Amino acid sequence: MAEVAILKGTPYSLPSEASGSLDELRSRLHIVRTDLQKALESARRMGLVREMDRAHGYSSVFESNSIEFEGPDLAGTVEVIESDTGQRVLRDLNINLLPEVLQKDRRAFAAIGLETARVLALRYIGGDVRGLCQSDVRSLHGVLMAGEWFAGRYRQFDAAISGSDHAPYPTYEIPFAMAELCDWSQGPVEGDLAVLRAAVGHAWFTHVHPFQDGNGRVGRLIANVLLGQDGLPPAIVKARSQRSRYIAALAHSDEGGDIMPLVGLFLKTIERYVSELQRPKAFKRLFDQLVARRGSSYFDWYRNSLSDFMSRLSSELELFGLRLTLLDELSQEVFADLRGGQRQTVMTALITDGDGQDLVLYQRPPSTAARNRFSADERVPTVAFALPNEQWKLEPYRRTKRADLDGLADFWVQPDQPTSVFIDGRAVRSHSVADGASLLAEQIRRGFARRFELPPRYFDSARWLPKIHGGPG
Repeated sequence: MAEVAILKGTPYSLPSEASGSLDELRSRLHIVRTDLQKALESARRMGLVREMDRAHGYSSVFESNSIEFEGPDLAGTVEVIESDTGQRVLRDLNINLLPEVLQKDRRAFAAIGLETARVLALRYIGGDVRGLCQSDVRSLHGVLMAGEWFAGRYRQFDAAISGSDHAPYPTYEIPFAMAELCDWSQGPVEGDLAVLRAAVGHAWFTHVHPFQDGNGRVGRLIANVLLGQDGLPPAIVKARSQRSRYIAALAHSDEGGDIMPLVGLFLKTIERYVSELQRPKAFKRLFDQLVARRGSSYFDWYRNSLSDFMSRLSSELELFGLRLTLLDELSQEVFADLRGGQRQTVMTALITDGDGQDLVLYQRPPSTAARNRFSADERVPTVAFALPNEQWKLEPYRRTKRADLDGLADFWVQPDQPTSVFIDGRAVRSHSVADGASLLAEQIRRGFARRFELPPRYFDSARWLPKIHGGPG
C-alpha cells in the first residue's frame, strides 16, 4: 500500500493487509466526530459540560493509576483531589507542595500528582500547537513524580519492564530517541487518522521507556494530548475491564510492530466516551453513585455467581489438559453499560492447551436469546468466545463461528435460586452450574482437538497475557 504519511519517521509501517483496517478507522472516526459535536451541544444546553469534564477527568486519573496498581479507589481519588491540599496544588500548579503529600500519603500523592500533570497536559492542547517537545514531556514527568529524585530526568540506569520480554533503550540512546519522537509529533497529520497518531506516539514512548518510573502514566497523557490536539476526547483505558487487552496491544506493537490492536483499543475508548456524552444525566448519576461507594446487590450477586461458575469450568477443563486463566474483571459501571446494550467487551478469561492454541472468553451485551427470556432488570452480560485474528486488524481476536466449538455460540450465568447456566448451542438450554461447566468443557475440548480455524500467527501474543503482573511503567 502507499506509505501512510503519518508513519514517516516512526519505527512503524503498515503493509497492504492493513488497508481495510485504515478504511474502517476513517469511517468510524468520521462518525465519532459527528456524534461528538452533537453530544457536546446537547450537554451544553443541559449545563452539564463542566460536570462531565470533571467526572471524566477524575475517572482518567483513577483508571491510569489503577493500571499501575497505584493510587486510591475512585471515591478516594475524588476526595484527595478536592481536598484543600489538592486544590492548593492545582490552583497554581504548585508542585512544591507535592513532596509533603508524598511523605504523608503515597496513594494521595499518586492521585494529586497525576491530576496536576493532567491539568498541565491540557495546556498543550489548543491553538496551532502540534505535538510535544522534550521539555514538555519532562515537565509532565516532573509534576507526576514531584518529590522523587528522578522527577523530570531521563533514566540513568538500564531497566527492565515487569512481565515483558522487551528490553528498553539503553540510557545513552534515550535523548536521541526522544528527539526523534518529539520531532515527529510536531509534524502535520491527517485528521482522519488521528487515533493512529496517538497510538503511535504512545507505543513509541513506552517502547523507549525513558524514565525510571511513571512511563505508562506519562505515555497515556501523551496519547491524550495528541488526541486533544486533533479535536478528540481522551482515551481512558479501564483498569479492571481493559487492562489485559491494553497490555497485550502494547506487546503486539513491541514484539511484532503491529500497531493496529492499540489503535482499535483507543478507538473503542473514544467511542465509549462519546456514548457517555450522549447520555450525560445517566453517566453523571452513575459516576456519583460510584464515588459514594453505593453497591449494587444484583451486580455483586452476578459477579459471585460468575466467579463460582468459572472456578467450576476451570476444574472441568483441567481434566482435558486445558488451562483457564482469568483476565479482566467487570466493574459496576461496565456491568450497567453492558446490561443496557452499550457496545463494549471485557476479556474475561484465556484458555490454553500448552500447544500454542488459545481461546478467549469475553463478556458482551446480552444476546437476543437472553433479552427474549429476561426483563431488563434481570439481564446479565453474555459470555462469547474469540480466536486470534489475522495480523493488522483493529481487533486482535475474532468471534468464533459455531463450527469452531461444535455448535456452541455463547452462554450466560443467570443469578437465581439456584444459579442457572444458559448455553446457546444448537438450541438455548438451561443447566445447573455443574452440568453447564461439564458440557461447556466438553465442547471446548472438541474445538481444541480440531485446532479450530486459526490464521497463521507471526508471534504468540496471547501467550503473553497470563504473564501480566506489572504495566508499561
